[in-house]
Parts: sequence; C-alpha cells; structure tokens
Amino acid sequence: MGVEFVKSVFRLEDLPKGEPRKEIVLVGRSNVGKSSLLNFLTGRNIAKVGKTPGKTRAINYFKWDFDNRIKAYLVDLPGYGFARGDKREVENWKKLIEGYFHRRKDNIGLVLVLVDAKVGPTEDDIAMIEWLQYLGIPYAVVLTKTDRASQKELVQTERKLKELGVERLIRTSSKERKGKDQLLKGIAEHIFPKRNG
Repeated sequence: MGVEFVKSVFRLEDLPKGEPRKEIVLVGRSNVGKSSLLNFLTGRNIAKVGKTPGKTRAINYFKWDFDNRIKAYLVDLPGYGFARGDKREVENWKKLIEGYFHRRKDNIGLVLVLVDAKVGPTEDDIAMIEWLQYLGIPYAVVLTKTDRASQKELVQTERKLKELGVERLIRTSSKERKGKDQLLKGIAEHIFPKRNG
C-alpha cells in the first residue's frame, strides 16, 4: 500500500490534470477526525492531526495505491462549519468545496462523509448528504470516534442517518483501529463494481 502527497489546491484552476485516477473524497465538519482517519486508512502519518478545528484550509491531494487494482487519489477537503476564520475566508472555502464537486463530478469514485458517532449528523452534514444525493455522486457515511459513543448514541445516530436515505454506513475508530477492512471493502466495491454475468 503506497501513498504520497501530491499537492495542496487553494484555487480551482490548480486541480490536477492528466492522470486518470478516481478520487476518494473525505469530507466532514471541522474536528470530526478526517486527518486521523486518513492516517489510519493509509497506515501512514500523512495528515497533520490538530485540536484546532479548521486546520485543513486547502484541498489536499494524495496518490494512493492500496492494491494492484486500485490506484486512486485520496482527496481531503477543508472541514465545514468552521469555528474560526473571517467571513470572507469562510466564503472562499465554501466556493472551493462547491466548485470542486461541480468540476470533478465525473472523477469522483466515492465521497466519504464523516460524521461524529457521538454528536450525530449536524445541519451541515445533512446539507452535504442531501447535496450529494441531488448531484447523484456516490457516497458512504463513515462514523468516526465510535469509541467515544455509547450504544444508545450509536443507534440514535444511525437511525437519523437512515431516515435521510443513507444506505451505506461504516463504523470506525482510529483510536481503537476499528473499521478499516470494511472501509477498504466499501471503497473497492464502488471503484470496481461487480459485473453481471
């Protein structure tokens, strides 16, 4: 399993060109655990983990080859619902994320929408899920920090998500190293769907 940082994109004009790789996109609110999941998924400390929400302010691209079949980009988007940053900066982030999805729609293999298992889906999470449904972009919801959630909180979170029409839910805990196999399987199934016949 090989992974390498490619570039940070601050402007849509700087999105990668050329190499036809499917993109696996990580999106979620600030401080949901995107960097931790990225490191857990790849087995490498490629993303900085911080306690300050809104650490990722660019679209970060990583080349990822996790077996002989799958060669993709891992794309780490800036978190939404920023706790800090002036209004203009937040507006720029919003334009960057929306512009990314419109421009890369055909390149995206799967969007992983990260939701804190204890907190449950926020208004921003719900808006993102509904928007992906509207655009017809394939996605899965990844529950993060499941080690911090009680069984009751997990059930409530999953019920709310199913009410939104979420079909694929994957429980993970970067701290307890749980859910990686299910995550890899879900990614592989979306990039290489089973052929009929």
